[in-house]
Amino acid sequence: MENIYKIKERLNEALSMRGMTAAELASATGLNKSSVSRYLTGENIPRSKAIGMMAQALNVSPAWILGYNVTIDGKSMIDIDLNNLSEENKTRLQAYYQALLDSQKG
Repeated sequence: MENIYKIKERLNEALSMRGMTAAELASATGLNKSSVSRYLTGENIPRSKAIGMMAQALNVSPAWILGYNVTIDGKSMIDIDLNNLSEENKTRLQAYYQALLDSQKG
């Protein structure tokens, strides 16, 4: 049920940010108004095609709508944080990350 909550939360947030109504989202996507309403209340979970159409209409990442830990435009949170590190610390972090990956293999 947590997934339903996250999707409805993100869809409502995106609508608010874009200044769109549910009816406008339905019109922009070609989805049925009642379907969009059920997605926004958490009554139904949209299928991947509907998520893609709504993401495009709202100019957000489908992964973000699904609740993944990405920015609204789909960038990894790690990528953003790396931009704030010195080159030396980026190199250290990448080496540590690789060591973690290697340790999972064996």
